[in-house]
Amino acid sequence: MLLPIVFIMIFASACEGYKILALLPYPGKSHFMVFEPILDELARRGHHVTVVSFFPSASPHANRRDVSLVGLAPLNVEVINLQDFDNPTFLSSKFSFQFSLLSNIMAFNLQLCQTVLYSDIFEEFVKGEGAYDVVLSEHFHTDCMMGIVHIYRAPSVALMSCALTPWAFSRFGADDNPAVFPSMSLPLVDEMSFLEKLVNAFNVNLYKYWHSYTTRNEQKLVETRLDRKLPPLNELAKNASVVLVNTHHTLNGVRVLPPSVVEVGGIHLHNKTVKPLPEFRITNPRFIVAAKKIGRHILLKVFARLPQRVLWKWETEDIKGLPDNVLVLKWLPQYDLLNHPNCVAFITHGGLLSLTEIVAAGVPALVIPILGDQPGNAAFAKRAGIAEVLEFHQIDEETFYNALMKVLTPEMRDHAKSFSNRWWERPLPPMETAIHYIEKTAKYGYLNMSSPGRLMTKPELLFFMSIEYLVLFSLIFFIALLAKCFFCPQKIEKFKQS
Repeated sequence: MLLPIVFIMIFASACEGYKILALLPYPGKSHFMVFEPILDELARRGHHVTVVSFFPSASPHANRRDVSLVGLAPLNVEVINLQDFDNPTFLSSKFSFQFSLLSNIMAFNLQLCQTVLYSDIFEEFVKGEGAYDVVLSEHFHTDCMMGIVHIYRAPSVALMSCALTPWAFSRFGADDNPAVFPSMSLPLVDEMSFLEKLVNAFNVNLYKYWHSYTTRNEQKLVETRLDRKLPPLNELAKNASVVLVNTHHTLNGVRVLPPSVVEVGGIHLHNKTVKPLPEFRITNPRFIVAAKKIGRHILLKVFARLPQRVLWKWETEDIKGLPDNVLVLKWLPQYDLLNHPNCVAFITHGGLLSLTEIVAAGVPALVIPILGDQPGNAAFAKRAGIAEVLEFHQIDEETFYNALMKVLTPEMRDHAKSFSNRWWERPLPPMETAIHYIEKTAKYGYLNMSSPGRLMTKPELLFFMSIEYLVLFSLIFFIALLAKCFFCPQKIEKFKQS
């Protein structure tokens, strides 16, 4: 009787699943869209998931518990003045726009951190109530939640809705050599000229120092609320067993990554089905989707010259002088349109989710990046041969029309389909990969898969990396000294006499 009882106990324990806490207190919908399928899949597989976010599920699974932060802060909507991009200087385009955006995000995150930590709804996590097998947390522009991860003493998994940020590489021991790997905020790929490498090096390092400076007050804020002294928050972030990153090397470029950094690009498309389109009055057998606003008058002139039907997302639908082939709507079912067999092109600013969806659908794009990671995304999409790229300040009617004509060629459409097939073919689907590492972390605790280099200081790393040059310079100096002595026998004789 002993063996059956033991087997039943083990089976019952396995069926209970792991207890998982997901700390996702950033009010950005596009970020949460990446994480939501993971949370739903974990609950569907029998795990008990507690989700702290601004986006509670409308129909949660029985195993999912939502802790809603709705009302604590407005949902994040970035508003920018496009006139600032009309005639940018070199410094503004490469540095000031991006760092201004970063500063605003940091200030917002600091206020959000305080609001969330001191809210009544978050009190149970401040007190460390409950026990969890693994904690999921977003790694973006703030380390506010690292204090909560620390007090639960549970292994953690980091989630990233974008590519690795400049300050994230060193946290997990990934190589971020600016001579090889471009900043996400620059329109560069991994084949750079000397000047581009120089600009990239300044950009990457300024990002790191600026991030460190703008987050300097988080430590005191978190320690005060938790009423305890904590290790540095950025050091606690290095303890994540795995980092699930929403990228894939075919689209986002090849990186030198430790086993702890796992690419799961396209995970937000898990189990996403193409729904029948509502009535869009698509009479033309080919159509183009324009999902972002650029310059209304230029677009109207170009669209009027096209034989295709254009579906255009715009905030208002009462645009005067609209060509007959253009339909303007406040909302478009983007994924369903991209997967329609008659969709031949997509016009976008180059957000990572939009580019991921065009790759998945095999549709070429015209990308007009503005800020954030859009310039880097656009550059890699162009390098992959699935997009044409225009800088905002360079747009006029002819440049826009000519770029769109390149996108509409049969060759680019065929290449986009071929590229999509390569992107889809992987050893495992993104969701299976993500679930594997989350369950493995919950089962075994901390997984030592990050490089030990993340625990070393920058001076220490630089010193030992430069040893070969110190040895080389010492050898050259010694050879030069010997040569000087060899060709100066009088000095040698004088030396002997002395």
